[in-house]
Amino acid sequence: MKLTSKLKLTPVALVLISSHSFAAKFSQEELAYMPANTQIELFKSGIITPVDVVEAQKAQYEATNKVVNAVTYDHWDSALAAAKEATTRYEEGTYRALEGVTYAVKDEHFDKGWKVTYGSNIHMNDEPMPYADPMVSKLNEEGAIAVIQTTVPEFYFSWVTSTLAWGTTRNPWNPEFAVGGSSGGSGAALAAGYATMATGSDMGGSIRIPSSFNGLYGLKPAAYTVPTTMLYSYFSGSGPITRSFEDLVMMYNAMSGQDAQMSVPTIGEQPDLSKEIESLDGMKIAYIGDMGTSPMADYVADGMQDAMEVLRKQGATVDVVDFDFEMQMGLLEAISNLAFSGAMGAPMMDAYGEHLDKMTPYAGKLIGKAISHREDYDGRAQAKTEAEVLRMWTKLSEEIYAKGYDLVIAPTMPTVTVPADYDYIVGEPIQEDGHTYDKAVGMMYTLPFNLLGWLPAASVPAGVSPDGVPFGLQIVGKPADTATVVKVAGAYSKGAPKFFTKDLMPKGVK
Repeated sequence: MKLTSKLKLTPVALVLISSHSFAAKFSQEELAYMPANTQIELFKSGIITPVDVVEAQKAQYEATNKVVNAVTYDHWDSALAAAKEATTRYEEGTYRALEGVTYAVKDEHFDKGWKVTYGSNIHMNDEPMPYADPMVSKLNEEGAIAVIQTTVPEFYFSWVTSTLAWGTTRNPWNPEFAVGGSSGGSGAALAAGYATMATGSDMGGSIRIPSSFNGLYGLKPAAYTVPTTMLYSYFSGSGPITRSFEDLVMMYNAMSGQDAQMSVPTIGEQPDLSKEIESLDGMKIAYIGDMGTSPMADYVADGMQDAMEVLRKQGATVDVVDFDFEMQMGLLEAISNLAFSGAMGAPMMDAYGEHLDKMTPYAGKLIGKAISHREDYDGRAQAKTEAEVLRMWTKLSEEIYAKGYDLVIAPTMPTVTVPADYDYIVGEPIQEDGHTYDKAVGMMYTLPFNLLGWLPAASVPAGVSPDGVPFGLQIVGKPADTATVVKVAGAYSKGAPKFFTKDLMPKGVK
């Protein structure tokens, strides 16, 4: 087989090719974990096909999902059919931007005819969806192939993915520990090699937290740049989760902007972001640490020092800034006010009041509280939180942005030493390195930037805990400036831990 001179291969692709004759096959693990950017180049050349990747990822799923438990429904038959069509498109030269690249779909997003359970027994017998989620439609239109639907906490109400409906999802790096939430199954599926990309959504850290736990790149884009059916929830939005920076950009470019049917409003067409690595010369970054919310574990603190050095080597000025949000109300109270006082609250209270005993404890407790305190979740509660958000933004703006900083960085989480089935409502507080953590510790560093929902934020890999569980660095941009967040994530990726390569592969399900 001859490679044309027009085919530009990445260094990763060249290394892979140099170690294999064209007649030899890549291993199942190499195909399952291969980045989308490399896959596409090899698809174009005919060295591998989308069918090869789907079969490898299916084999990974069949071998390990009994332990990981990241999947609600699988779609391998339709995926294989789509992969054969994609193979033909590459042969004919009619391939699209994500042709043949597989993705996992959070049990919130959906294709036409799929069931969505919201992680709850109450919805197990719901009718299939009569239409496709606009974000899924956009990905499909670019040739991406949906292979599985992934587990979530019940009603997305936890930062740990464990439910009565689907059981506990376990971390492929170490199954004793959590995968995060609410996009926990998406994070675990990528770490286990079941798909190449995954969808997530983020109302309190639900993209960034699973990305942190699983060694992934995850992006909560600026509000309304990706189609969403949650029209009144500026603090919640959908975004990509991937194993590499370049794949993150590719997926975001495919899913962002107005969908073809204009089924939901977005802020118009979004310019494609660049996956090229750019220098950070002249950029000024503020490291704001724990933001006054909760101390971080020692290994996280050490990882943040390493992360700052990586960014400095890429040309940025990184200053450690003493910053405290000085919250006047609890983070959970703040987000509950926004959720239950808005369009989300009344329907839940009306629909689920008679079913609390069928729910996972954290879901039943939260909805039960909303019902018993219904009178507290009104316009006054929303106004109270919005006043707090305005105060938070004013403080961040005056103390950080007004002083010339382009963006801020912080740990994604204080700790990742969290049992796989941890219930933050009824469980005991987590203790580590002399700290006794608030039960909502998993959201402590992410949730402020959902309250400040117009700020884009990414999580990128930063290190590994003593128990072998990854943890992340959070990159938070100015309002609507997703491009700068992505630029910094790209520069950081040059010196970031290279998860899913050589010795940094998940060993929990070997």
